[in-house]
Amino acid sequence: MAAKLLDHETVASAVVVRKMRGDDLPGALEILRLWNMVPLAPSAEVPEPERTTINIDNAFVAEAEGRIVGTGSYFILGDGWAETASLAVDPAPRFAGVGILLQQARLDEMRARGVRWVRTETDRPATVRWYVQRFGYRIVGANPKKHAFSLPDVDHWTVLELDLEEARPGAEPLR
Repeated sequence: MAAKLLDHETVASAVVVRKMRGDDLPGALEILRLWNMVPLAPSAEVPEPERTTINIDNAFVAEAEGRIVGTGSYFILGDGWAETASLAVDPAPRFAGVGILLQQARLDEMRARGVRWVRTETDRPATVRWYVQRFGYRIVGANPKKHAFSLPDVDHWTVLELDLEEARPGAEPLR
């Protein structure tokens, strides 16, 4: 049976986005594993990993059907800056729209904590467009990857920045 693609309001009513708890970590890591984005400890093979941890205090999960179906987090950098980290959602079509809910939750919390500017890096062209069109990010450059992370055949990150005072809310209905 094919999964039904749901509209944004249906997804929002079927999914609970909340702060991550310690017992959510295995489910969040499983979602990140689907996208090759699991944090790694430094090793001889990867001495400087892209991500080494998930800061649970700055992380959210999306829960549906009794399990974790998405996760997103961020790091406070200081001087009004934060950086997003590890936004990932179960790829099943019925969870389309969960990324918007997670992104909006972390932007709202960053804004409440006094963050003015947000930096984001992604290697997926569709995700770059999503950040620009949905939230008002600007592309500001590129950074080389430290190792195969996310898309293994892409060797760089597209760097985006967002001014939270000028940000567009991203949770309007999908078109």
